Amino acid sequence: MTDIEAFILNEFIPAKPLDSNLEVDFTLRKQPKSEKCGQRRCGDILKFPFAQTSSTLTAASIKHSQVLVEADKATETKRVVELTLESDDFDYEPGDTIGVLPSNAPAVVEQLLNRLGLIDQADTICQIKLALKCAKKSAKIPAHIPDSTCPREIFTHCLALNGVLQKQFLSALASYTSDAKERGFLACLSSKQATAHYNSLILEQGLRFPDILELCASCQPPLAFLVEHLPRLLPRPYSIANSPLESGTQELRIIYSVLSPKAGVTTSMLEAKCQRQEQPAKVFIYPRLTNTFRYTEKDLCSNQILIAVGTGLAPFLGFLAHKEHHQKQQPAKGQTWLYVGAKTPQAVLKRNKLLAWQQSSVLQRLRMCHSRGESPSYVQQLLEEDAEELVKLLLKPDTVLYICADGAKISTSIASGLCLCLQKVLHLDETEATRQLKELREQGKYREDLWL
Repeated sequence: MTDIEAFILNEFIPAKPLDSNLEVDFTLRKQPKSEKCGQRRCGDILKFPFAQTSSTLTAASIKHSQVLVEADKATETKRVVELTLESDDFDYEPGDTIGVLPSNAPAVVEQLLNRLGLIDQADTICQIKLALKCAKKSAKIPAHIPDSTCPREIFTHCLALNGVLQKQFLSALASYTSDAKERGFLACLSSKQATAHYNSLILEQGLRFPDILELCASCQPPLAFLVEHLPRLLPRPYSIANSPLESGTQELRIIYSVLSPKAGVTTSMLEAKCQRQEQPAKVFIYPRLTNTFRYTEKDLCSNQILIAVGTGLAPFLGFLAHKEHHQKQQPAKGQTWLYVGAKTPQAVLKRNKLLAWQQSSVLQRLRMCHSRGESPSYVQQLLEEDAEELVKLLLKPDTVLYICADGAKISTSIASGLCLCLQKVLHLDETEATRQLKELREQGKYREDLWL
């Protein structure tokens, strides 16, 4: 348990607190329940991130789940699960992504309702309105809150309870806290003077709204304030990990990893649905906008260099399955090289399948490395070992490099490794190699898919 007193400075100036411009009206007559719930009831005014213009949420049944990698504390390996979803005529190509609409866990919601004194009104129909004394001219009711709703629906389907807490939000929470020590802790944490404490507790240790309520027992923010200032519960993007040629467009697969002990909201929901024994559980999904990170029939004649770390291999499983099915009709002319990084050999997704693809010439080169094993430990080291042949293939007009990684440290390390390859083979300095890599991006020969 965190000793909050240790984080209160002698002198500090709290951040300006957020205003409260909304109120909750519980005087509505009870309305019949809709088959839809949460954000699905908000209509066309609510847009989902990167959704295709014509797309709507589709109910997909969880047909099958399979553990691909078991968790291992000794090697810090996460548990990885593959879900097979079934949906009516869901058109896609390998490399496409879907958005999965999450919901907060019932136990978490129940605990929050009880903690905020809302348990007796949890299922009472209410409406969110602008407050009579609303001072903010631009204030509006969030589009992700249904017109008529209830506290349980709001906390389950509409609000992100685990977002990063902003300093102004913490300052406002202090004003809803009666205990002097707890109030001082929240006010101090919001101040500029306590930036080191904020970085430590909020950014590094990941203290979230439910954790703050647990630390500050007298903190009692009203529902209207939380509706206005907690962020929207957003869909989680997942790469499609199979080819539509494998089983038609009605079936698609996604792969997710489970962070223990604090699993993400969407992965927690998927885990719970997979454990249901009765009728097939459903999730709501939509197709996200397509981009250049795809593998289609026209790519059979081109070359691909695929680089993946961990679950970043997911979209490439679709690429390779697509190539395999097309190859049964006519030989693919292009070469495909795959570089994979994982913690251990056992943590490589579908390792036996990758080896089979290498044997059947779907893959012309397969290189794997393991960060908990002997050198080479990282993908960039494999790239440097193959520098001569790699750069020669990369610079061919019909070659495209695909990278699926985290968009941060790992992606930067891979880019640095590629720069070193260009320097070594083409005898460039670092500036020239970096410029050439930038040109490859601009030409569409260097494509990234960043996982979260």
